[in-house]
Amino acid sequence: MRLTVKLGGSLLEESASRRALLGQVADLVRDGHEITLVHGGGRALSRRLSQLGIESHFVDGLRVTDAATLSVAVMVLAGEVNKMLVSEMGETGCRALGICGADAWLVRCERLSLTGARRDLEYVGKPVSVNSEFFNMVLKWGLVPVISSIALGWDFRLYNVNADQMASVCARGSGAQALVYLTDVPGIMGEGETVLRHARRTDIESLHARGILTGGMLPKTTSCLEALDSGIESVFIVPGKSPEILKGVVSGKNKEGTQIHGNKD
Repeated sequence: MRLTVKLGGSLLEESASRRALLGQVADLVRDGHEITLVHGGGRALSRRLSQLGIESHFVDGLRVTDAATLSVAVMVLAGEVNKMLVSEMGETGCRALGICGADAWLVRCERLSLTGARRDLEYVGKPVSVNSEFFNMVLKWGLVPVISSIALGWDFRLYNVNADQMASVCARGSGAQALVYLTDVPGIMGEGETVLRHARRTDIESLHARGILTGGMLPKTTSCLEALDSGIESVFIVPGKSPEILKGVVSGKNKEGTQIHGNKD
């Protein structure tokens, strides 16, 4: 099975949870599955920005990225966090290739502008093109691409890309059969704070319209729908701390989190 996994939130911050998940990735690779790992790192980035005296601002869950913020984002996301994951994957005996979307023109993006936004996002990109040949080559070599959310614009500038959107486009480009968002929440919460085990496109659109989905869940669920539009068969938002969660998704025995379906009826 070819699978794209997105890792972010507190799961990246907590060593035990992170290493347990990377161990599951390595086990799946040894079982013959082909996995692309996409990561965020927003908390590490916010922490480093604060240390440097640079204030963080967000619009609809997206980080406003001026030139100074972009420089730190490249350092933290494509550097510190990315190479930490590569080294920890190595400890599992699994060979990983740490890159960002700008390498080999893997992911190209357009500058993102939000309609009606009161503030320009500046160097924030929306991924629009992906190098599928690169994914096929790397995965056939038995490597695990570990991809940070920095992409290359058509103007050959670097742009900060929401990691959920990066995961969606990488799933498309790699020909993944499933896209899994590992999160620090139980899944998509509906009315009454209940987890939706299954959600249709219309369910997500309704939750958006009623303002039930807010903050980081807005770009995450939008990315899920974009993945379905691109032909990904299954999209999951699941709690990363649950034991053997990835193995459960691959085996079809997972009973946690939310699975999103593309049907419109």
